[in-house]
Amino acid sequence: MTDLKNTSPTAARRRLLGAALAATASLALPGLARSQAASARALRLGFIGPGKKPASATGWALQQGQLQRELAPLGFGEVVTRVFPNGPDLNEAFVSGNLDVGIYGDTPAVVARAQGFEGRLLGFDNVGMNVWLLTPRGGVKTVRELEGKTVGVALGSYMHRYVLGLLKEAKLLKAVKVVHMLPRDGEPALERGAVAAFAAPINTGPLLASRGYPVIDEAERHPTLRGTSVIVASPQLLAAAPGLPAAWGRARTVALQDIRRDNAAYYAFHAEASGFPVAAVKDSYPLSHFPDTAYPAEGLRLIEEVKRFLLAENLIRRDFSVAQWTVAGAD
Repeated sequence: MTDLKNTSPTAARRRLLGAALAATASLALPGLARSQAASARALRLGFIGPGKKPASATGWALQQGQLQRELAPLGFGEVVTRVFPNGPDLNEAFVSGNLDVGIYGDTPAVVARAQGFEGRLLGFDNVGMNVWLLTPRGGVKTVRELEGKTVGVALGSYMHRYVLGLLKEAKLLKAVKVVHMLPRDGEPALERGAVAAFAAPINTGPLLASRGYPVIDEAERHPTLRGTSVIVASPQLLAAAPGLPAAWGRARTVALQDIRRDNAAYYAFHAEASGFPVAAVKDSYPLSHFPDTAYPAEGLRLIEEVKRFLLAENLIRRDFSVAQWTVAGAD
């Protein structure tokens, strides 16, 4: 676990960014390298695990072949997927030129944009994502009781922003130790009592709640602290395939129509792809969170909230226009 107790603003910022923009040409992505050798026109799509393939509307479009059909006229023979443990790692792949499109949380995407990554926002896969703040059985009962204790969360994630925002609201920002903890490590830490609380993302949160870990707070109680899942395309990809935003939008539209016609089939697919029970997936991904347009007003508003918070806390230094982050033709 990485200790993020308030040391210096510089150190805190460095750890939040998680080396998101360390342009390391030697980044090891063997799966992508093999795929590139097999097909010079493979589109490289990254997403956040632990699922073995992407879900939501983009994942369904990929599963049904709709995305591949839309991309074929642009010269792409296949879509190669790569799973990442968190957003900062996905950012590293973007900056290193090892990724074409990434689907991940808003916070690391905003950090990358603020630090100069010139990728563009193709749209949103989910808007209004919840976070579950869970405790060990018999642990603290309220957020106030976290004073002087430790909270685990994946640093640089949308859950991290929720934790910082929640602690700020409760005037506990300097009184609680925040440590790095990936979702897969949350339950063991709760079971051991190694942390007083763990901020769990979609899928993991409702699963742990169903196993009896108490929930003392949720992002849904703080609307501006909810998250979004964004779709970002690299500048190199958009320069080489200017028709991609429209093609991606068409594929998502057809996928959404199909999901709404037969949501049972979709949720069964999502459960299989993610490795989580259908009940946890349904709690995490209500259909109302799947936007019908590339740039829904609520999604853009939440991105502005992310940016405003990170600037206020000196976690990013440069402001940027969200409107200029979007790309023509996506809707």
